[in-house]
Amino acid sequence: MLPRIPLLLAVACCLGACHKAPPAAPLPPPPTEAERLTADVRSLASRAEALLEAQHQLVWVFWTEGRHVDVSGTYAGQEDLFTLDNIRKVDRLRQLTKDPREVRALTALHSHFAGEYLSHALAEYNDASANLEASLTFTVEGRELRYRDLERLLANERNAARRKALYAAATPALERLNQTLRRKEVRAEELVKELGFASYESFGGELRQADLAQLSVLAEEILQATQAPYRVVMERLAQRELGVAFKDITRADIPRLFRAREVEDAFPKGESLAKAQATLAGMSLDLAALKNVQIDSRDLPRKNTRPLALAVRVPDDVRVSFKPGSGVLHQARVLHEFGHALHLAFTQEKRFELARLGNPTVGEAYSSLFEDLLEDPVWLEEHAGVSGEERAKYLATSSAHKLYLIRRAAGRLLYQLELHRRTAEVDPKVLYREVMSRTDDIPMTDEDAERYLVDQEDFFQSADSFRAWFLAGQLQAQLKARFGPSWWHAPQAGEFLKGLWTQGNALSAREVAQAIGEKGIEPDVLLLRLGTTLQVPIRLDMQGEEPGAIPAPGPEGVTPPATP
Repeated sequence: MLPRIPLLLAVACCLGACHKAPPAAPLPPPPTEAERLTADVRSLASRAEALLEAQHQLVWVFWTEGRHVDVSGTYAGQEDLFTLDNIRKVDRLRQLTKDPREVRALTALHSHFAGEYLSHALAEYNDASANLEASLTFTVEGRELRYRDLERLLANERNAARRKALYAAATPALERLNQTLRRKEVRAEELVKELGFASYESFGGELRQADLAQLSVLAEEILQATQAPYRVVMERLAQRELGVAFKDITRADIPRLFRAREVEDAFPKGESLAKAQATLAGMSLDLAALKNVQIDSRDLPRKNTRPLALAVRVPDDVRVSFKPGSGVLHQARVLHEFGHALHLAFTQEKRFELARLGNPTVGEAYSSLFEDLLEDPVWLEEHAGVSGEERAKYLATSSAHKLYLIRRAAGRLLYQLELHRRTAEVDPKVLYREVMSRTDDIPMTDEDAERYLVDQEDFFQSADSFRAWFLAGQLQAQLKARFGPSWWHAPQAGEFLKGLWTQGNALSAREVAQAIGEKGIEPDVLLLRLGTTLQVPIRLDMQGEEPGAIPAPGPEGVTPPATP
């Protein structure tokens, strides 16, 4: 049998030659740089989302129950997340991306990662300044008082001499706080360059999604256009509230000047939640009926008295913390947080970066829209029974305060921009005195100038305040034009707003303005309303473009609500 083996082998070889195996499929091409980065960045975004959810769970417990929580502990095991390398990955993918919607999502993610990196790097300074501010005290007439209570003390003090004494006594305590804030500012300048930004201003521009140079032009125009009306308004208010000429008041008098005393009794304890819910009911909106919204109205001893809307997960888990309070300020805060909650709860945007990250201007505009009901004469009479001379006095005070805040935001923006453009050439205290003396139209004392760091904001926050206030004014005007002066009674108004809220943060402030039929964000609407209430002409000529906007195409797949 053995001689047959070579023959069989030969036959097998022949058969193998006749029936060759098919050629192997070609290997897939290696992934491109964009494909590799996309996979990496998606993983980073998923981790960031989970971390944010865990942190907000803890914040909720702290806010509603007053229990100690360790938010910093959530970063354990996440040390490799918010790194310079990962921030550069996100930025590189953004550079390689053409789709406008993806670019917007990546910009939001990049800002979030950069913000977390800065927060971690500046934690030592932030913790030190927060702890120091909480512990700062000063002594007046043998009484030791907390620095953080100063504004409330000034608002409640009737005697001008005592207000001045309180303000002066608190000033020396600031020097310790200023030392920490100075060190933080220097370190922040270094860190933004480590992140790859050319300057503090360029980072602020990305964070605010605004051309800050253009926005500074608007700030200057606002200061000029409102200067004369502001003086008239402040003169009336100073005479009525303090019994002195405006030229004779000091910054110690400001908290007392804007106290809304006339309507405090119209907002008794326990009614603010019901007033907010009744307002929404007219638009067929009911937060309490939404399965994805939880309203915690328990009156717990250690619960934070300030209302809070918080999204653990957008839009599936939105929560509102409420503790009964009284007064017009408490009612304003409740309505403000309801605005946030509605925006979050009706969001249909599935992309994490576009649902909850990004610039907060749009969300703040919706909140300001509802908070501004406290300055609507029809709403005040209907929900608080405020009318006649009482209402007129209150509206004069609240509108004057809004004008004051708009000018303050303009001044702060101009001060910060000039400061960070000429850091080596200018004394910040001198610059602060120069800009804010003009802004407030109140001569600045040495004591006032010592607040040049305490009064400073991180990364140009006034850019958000500006646009949110102006956009809220335009939203209100559109709602009144479409649904009547009492627009909160129209179910169609609720549908109109829900159409905007569904977009989450996918629309920029400019795009929201365009979606409601405006050319862009324009301050004229709000200034006209304030001027009408205050009986002084205020006019700022704009060209129909969003002030300071960074032009960007609208996200694909977004259908704004229909305009008339």
